Amino acid sequence: MIGYIEGTVVHIGEKQAIVSAGGIGYPLTLLPKILASLSENQEGVKVFVYSKLNLREGTYDFYGFTRIDDLELFRLLTSISGLGPKTALQIMSTVEPRHLKEAVAAEDPQALRKISGLGLKTAQRLVVELQGKLDYIDATGTDLGALDMEAQALEALVSLGYSQTQAKEALKQVKDATDLGDRVRKALQMLAKK
Repeated sequence: MIGYIEGTVVHIGEKQAIVSAGGIGYPLTLLPKILASLSENQEGVKVFVYSKLNLREGTYDFYGFTRIDDLELFRLLTSISGLGPKTALQIMSTVEPRHLKEAVAAEDPQALRKISGLGLKTAQRLVVELQGKLDYIDATGTDLGALDMEAQALEALVSLGYSQTQAKEALKQVKDATDLGDRVRKALQMLAKK
């Protein structure tokens, strides 16, 4: 079992980066925000690794995280019955850990479902199975309305005919908006440019 890899980034793809360590290139599936922070030939990159046997292909899949807390959250999410690595990455790509903690503490699967695009049953299962398991996540400075505002903004954009993916991407780019109307307006401007 590999705990972490420290080496040089030799390739960056759409969802993966290859990190060379000890003469071996490890293909690591990473969160979009981690991929965006890397550059090719970047040295001294340390990535905490979760490995999973892919029975269909007879290979190991490696998932990398730059923070140990993110690795722990990924392990928690994938330990939930019926929730695989792809869904766990989807959740972690669309929901900040502190917002996930807030939704679980508030027992609000609807807010979580709207943001991450999960089905209602999966969101409910997440809320139930993660109760009391996210205490290690720092929720300092959490805006209790931020999760709901994000869900409302996403819902508004989808109701205007944009896909969940388009809406999420636009909302990621307008984090500086102060209220719901401003957030939706700025997201619409981003979408109009494309």
